[in-house]
Amino acid sequence: MANFGQHKLIIAAFLLAAICAPCGAASAESVLNVNMLTDAQVKQELEDIDQLTDLLPFEKQDPVHLKQQLIGLGYKVINEKTDQFGLTRIRLTKINTTKDIKLRFEYLNNELADYALSVEIKGTPSYVNSQNQPLDKLIWNVLQKHGAEMSEEPLLHAHKMFQDIFDKYYQVVTAGKNYLKPVNISGDSKKINNDYLFLVSDTYAYSADGNDCRPLHDEYYSSNASNADSAIDNLLAEKRVDLIENILDGFNPVGRIYAIKALEKLGLSNNRIIKDKINKILDMNTPINVCEKSHLNLTEYKNSIYIYSNN
Repeated sequence: MANFGQHKLIIAAFLLAAICAPCGAASAESVLNVNMLTDAQVKQELEDIDQLTDLLPFEKQDPVHLKQQLIGLGYKVINEKTDQFGLTRIRLTKINTTKDIKLRFEYLNNELADYALSVEIKGTPSYVNSQNQPLDKLIWNVLQKHGAEMSEEPLLHAHKMFQDIFDKYYQVVTAGKNYLKPVNISGDSKKINNDYLFLVSDTYAYSADGNDCRPLHDEYYSSNASNADSAIDNLLAEKRVDLIENILDGFNPVGRIYAIKALEKLGLSNNRIIKDKINKILDMNTPINVCEKSHLNLTEYKNSIYIYSNN
C-alpha cells in the first residue's frame, strides 16, 4: 500500500512538472530576450551620443574641423574622396560591442552639402537598462532632445540635405571640365542633375576600389548597381543623349561603362568619334571592383550589365 502511495506521489510530481514547464520556459525566455546593462554601461553608451550631439548643428561647423573633432572622439574615417568638381565626401564610423554609429557628410568649398547619420544596435538579445528600457529608445530620446530629427525605423537615422549648396555643385558639374563639355539642365530638373552627377563624378556612386558600396541605411542611396541602372534609364527616358555622351569623358569608371551600354542600345556606338572613345576606355583592360565584386576587366564588366529601358 505504501508503495502504491509513493507511486501516486511520483505521478503527481511528474504531472506538476509537466504543467509548470512552459511557465519556467517562458520565464527563461523573457530573461534570454534582453541583455541587462549596468548603469555605468548605459552612461557610457549615452555619453557617445551626447558627445556627438555637442557638435550639432553640423552645418554650422567647418567640415574639416568637424572631421578632426569626430576623429578625436574615436571615429574612424572609412572613406574620404574629393571629386574633380570639388565635392568632398567623408564616411566615418564608431563601433563598439553594442552599437554602430555611422556618419557620412559632403561639402563644397567648406560648406556642408548634406549629412546622414545612423545608430544601429547590434545583435540579439536586445539591450536594456535596469528599468527594462531599450537602449535604442534611450539613445533616440537623447538625439531628439538635441534636435537631431531622427527616425526610428528601420534603425535610428537622420538625413539632411542643403539644397542651396547642391545647386552650386550642379552649376560646377554642368559647366564642364577638361574634356567634359558644358551641358544645359534646367534648374528644376533635380532628378536629371542627380542622375548625371551620379554617373559622371568619381565621388558619387562608384569608385574603382568598390569601397562606396555600403549604404548607411536602406533609404539612403549608395553605390549599388540599381542606382546606376536607374540613373541611366532616366537619362534614356529623357532622351538626354548629350549627357550620356558626356559621361564617356567623365571621371567615374563605372559610369563610363554604363554610358557605353546605353550608346550601344541606342545604336550610336559605331559613330567614329564615339567608337574611338569606347575603344580607349575598354583598351585600358584594368580589373574593376564594384560593390566588392571583382571583374577581370572593363569589357567583362560591360557584358555583365543589362539595361532594361525601352526608351
